[in-house]
Amino acid sequence: MQERDLTELFREAAEAAPEATFDENDVARASRRVTARRRIGAVGGSTAVLAVLVTGVGFGAGWFEPEVSTRADPPPSASAPEGPEPRSGGADEAPTMLSVPGGGTSSECGPPDQRLAGELSEELPEVSEASAPVAAADCPPEAKTASFQLSRGQASGNVAVVLSPAAAAPDGGDAELERKDDGGVEVTVRASSGRELTLRSSPDSGGPAPYAGQLRDIAERLAGEL
Repeated sequence: MQERDLTELFREAAEAAPEATFDENDVARASRRVTARRRIGAVGGSTAVLAVLVTGVGFGAGWFEPEVSTRADPPPSASAPEGPEPRSGGADEAPTMLSVPGGGTSSECGPPDQRLAGELSEELPEVSEASAPVAAADCPPEAKTASFQLSRGQASGNVAVVLSPAAAAPDGGDAELERKDDGGVEVTVRASSGRELTLRSSPDSGGPAPYAGQLRDIAERLAGEL
């Protein structure tokens, strides 16, 4: 085969190559999803390592050794009342629930869900690599949540997604936006899994809610993935 014929074959093969099925927006969304998942994993891993280190150092230094009293206890009094003593409500009593980022409690929302954070970050171009997802401030029992604090033009605030096990959302039609007293906006749709998906946008004080006009479209796209 002549060199010229070989060159023509390569040129024809290059011209017949199919067009790419993705663009730079798809690449950017995938990058934000991976970044959000890595940040959740990094936070969880750091917390576990810190707990192990503190426990090891505490036992090595003798912080957690039980005290051994050398003083004899007085004999029990015959007039002592039976039953446990009532607990005092002093200021040193430990709280029963732990707070989480976003203002909620661990028994309400728990930590941000890795998958939800990845899907939500794809819809929010303002979420940078420095943005760490947090749990939503309020959610039903056994719900999964994730949210981001962001700024978009003059609007700044928190955008959160809540995926509930209940399926009270409408099956079809346009979901209605619900406006809150604090200026926030909320929409609820039925996810493809049959669960209830709620998307909220809560503004910082004195400003508009981020993505208020696009909230319904974003919720419907998320519902198709979840």
